Amino acid sequence: MQVIDHNPARDVIVPRKQQREKEKIKYFDKQELKEFLNYLDTLDQSSYKNLFDIVLYKTLLATGCRIGELLALEWSDIDLNKGTISITKTINRYNETNSPKSKSGIRDIEIDKATILMLKQYKKRQQIQSWQLGRSETVVFSVFTERYVETNALRKRLKKHFKAAGVSDIGFHGFRHTHATIMLYSGIEPKDLQYRLGHSNISMTLDTYVHATKEGAKKAVSIFEAAINNL
Repeated sequence: MQVIDHNPARDVIVPRKQQREKEKIKYFDKQELKEFLNYLDTLDQSSYKNLFDIVLYKTLLATGCRIGELLALEWSDIDLNKGTISITKTINRYNETNSPKSKSGIRDIEIDKATILMLKQYKKRQQIQSWQLGRSETVVFSVFTERYVETNALRKRLKKHFKAAGVSDIGFHGFRHTHATIMLYSGIEPKDLQYRLGHSNISMTLDTYVHATKEGAKKAVSIFEAAINNL
């Protein structure tokens, strides 16, 4: 057996571990959001189905809630006088209610005046519709035929609306991403956004739901220029 006078492993170049590509987050920028909201305003609201969709989408955008959290809502969870929505449960894939993912998922969300008014008007319309069917409805987003609406059916309708509006298909979760982006770049404190979204830690909020935008990039340049000029 011969003794090797050097270690051949020293000459081996270990390939660098490739970074796993992060899944691209889907959300509306300002222009697409404006186009989608304008499209919703053109829908015939005498159709209860259209009204249902409009209120659902706008409430998702206004709160940043997950779709399962909104579909689990009952009217007793919403205080239209104080302007708060209490999130205490969610709908799972089997159309059953579960508690939120973590304790931080249980939260009260404040809503704006326009959303309060929209929900009040929608509630009146729902009551009329349910009375005509001989029902008394407690679930906010009800289709009257079952306690909780089937999410897959709503996804198909959402895709049709995106196509008709001529905007990107961001899915239901894209409304949540859009809300988070708008709130952050409008100046909300990250900890306040964390609470609003129901995240257990701040890193989840910043890493997952906050994205670089064209507006943010321009703002960053302006901040740098101002800092340099003030030296």
